[in-house]
Amino acid sequence: MSINLNTVYCPVCKKQQPKIRKPKGWKEILWGGYTCENCGCKMDKYGKERK
Repeated sequence: MSINLNTVYCPVCKKQQPKIRKPKGWKEILWGGYTCENCGCKMDKYGKERK
């Protein structure tokens, strides 16, 4: 398991993601990642879009 301390940007709309995240589901709770508040894109903790 690793931690990403770099700033993460949404791959779709390029909005900066917050440093303190609010997980939207079990995958985000267990593995990290974000759901963009602006466009709804789901991404991993490094900012790569999840399919």
